[in-house]
Amino acid sequence: MKRLFLLLSLLVIKIYIAPADIISQWSSNPSVNLQVCDVSGEQVLPKIANTSDGGTYICWFDNRNGNYAVYLQRLNAMGEKQFATDGLLISGTNSQSSSLVDWDMISDDSDNAVIVFTDTRNGADINPFAYRISPQGNFLWGANGITLAGDPNTFQANPKVIKTSDNNFVITWIYSSTPNKIAFQKISGGGVKQWGADPIYFSGAGAENYTYPSLVTSDNGSVIALWSGYTGSFLNPGNYKLYTEKISPSGTSLWNDIVYSLGNVTGFFVPKIFSDGNNGAIYVWQDDRNSANVQSSFVQRYSSSGTRLFPANGSEGSTAAGMNKFDAWAAYMPATGETYIVWKQSNSLQSSFAIYGQRFSPSGSRLWTDDAKQFVAFSNNSYINQICFTKDTSFIAAYNESVFGSADNFQFAFMSSRSGDLRWGGSVKDMGNIVSGKSKVVGMIDQNGMTKIAWSDNRTGADGIYAQNINFNGTLGNLTGINNNTGQIPGSFSLLQNFPNPFNPKTIISYQLTKINFVTLKVYDILGNEAATIVNQKQNAGTYQAEFDGSNLSSGIYFYTLNAGEFSETKSMILLK
Repeated sequence: MKRLFLLLSLLVIKIYIAPADIISQWSSNPSVNLQVCDVSGEQVLPKIANTSDGGTYICWFDNRNGNYAVYLQRLNAMGEKQFATDGLLISGTNSQSSSLVDWDMISDDSDNAVIVFTDTRNGADINPFAYRISPQGNFLWGANGITLAGDPNTFQANPKVIKTSDNNFVITWIYSSTPNKIAFQKISGGGVKQWGADPIYFSGAGAENYTYPSLVTSDNGSVIALWSGYTGSFLNPGNYKLYTEKISPSGTSLWNDIVYSLGNVTGFFVPKIFSDGNNGAIYVWQDDRNSANVQSSFVQRYSSSGTRLFPANGSEGSTAAGMNKFDAWAAYMPATGETYIVWKQSNSLQSSFAIYGQRFSPSGSRLWTDDAKQFVAFSNNSYINQICFTKDTSFIAAYNESVFGSADNFQFAFMSSRSGDLRWGGSVKDMGNIVSGKSKVVGMIDQNGMTKIAWSDNRTGADGIYAQNINFNGTLGNLTGINNNTGQIPGSFSLLQNFPNPFNPKTIISYQLTKINFVTLKVYDILGNEAATIVNQKQNAGTYQAEFDGSNLSSGIYFYTLNAGEFSETKSMILLK
């Protein structure tokens, strides 16, 4: 009997320990990240989108059954999987090309995932298709999605999608004719094409190729588009330009302009567009306009009315001579009207690399000196997929570091103040430090300041999809800013006194909700000016805690107000430094 008990005990221990290498929610250990999916074959090209409840969609291509299929997973705010363990199959019976092109995913106001991708179900050429998946995993636009292409016999790649302010969806993609054109289609929430059975096409003058279109949402149901145009070949383009146009809800032009017209951009480079949060757009690209055989990153901003806000042909991130500034990413800070970018910088030989960033005034002037701010020192290691975000008056960046002479990569993140000083204890934080090859990093920041990234990772010998979060205070793992403690439904709405009080610089604010509501928790100074928004999202019934950090505020009396449906309550607190 004693021997049997020992065997059973060992079995229990084995069952308990085995899952330790596979985290089923956000991990606090950068060596053990959240495994989204890692099964036979490879899982690659992830996309990520936030939901209003603090959750996340992650979607990817997967050839576990021999042919590339599209899978989707939904995580709740704790990082727990809401669909099947290895993902919800979106498209698996449709034939796919042996090589993959870019694609896209967003979430809408009802927390549905909208996914656009290509396959060869209509013949030899890839065509784009659109799917809309509910939070429960229902296929809202049919089991086989919506066919976007009007001509199935033409290669049509790289679809991009955005949601308009009037709750429709605009999708754009490359139409590979001679010369190339770009296509646009608008889909209603019910899945009906709004711009005709065939898409709207934009084409250049004469032999000019149009390619790499992308979009951001603007006001009154309109969108702002960016694309590149050039003559000649893909590898040796001539007369390279970047175009932008604001497109009305009916598909007509509201305004258009040339963002960049100086040439000297490689044909395979993909420019980027970002929303500025004010119905305008931010544009990022790299070029060698001085024919110095080095690339430099530039940024431009347009208002919703089409006013160019930065100098013609963009503001350069850094004027440091002899340095390449590659693959910039941009983010806008609504609180200050400033634009931030981050990029990989290298010497002219591309043998030494660093991470740099720049802060721009509302008119496009460089604010972190002309040489920009160095966040990661030069070394033989290289960097890929650097991304950045802003929250309140903080700048957050994440990136993939590629080890020199190795296939191994690591994930890192940092936060800086507007002055460029590193926060989180003045250090860069590990997000994924297990030794393995990593690629195709994607990320987003949510309303709580949590940054989430996902990537393809071969730590088990073949590529799988892994993810990691970093909270606004620099910790990894489950939410430290907002969480549901009890899981029980309280008997009444209530806002509790913060603790500690007085505080310096952090305090916890607790509150209770009796039913699902859209919740705001805001902090005001003694004059009634809004000092911070802590919560701004839909939440279920429960007991919540929110951490408030007053590091950027001066000592004094502040008020915090909770609004949840018809319930509203205000309490005071004291910041004492």
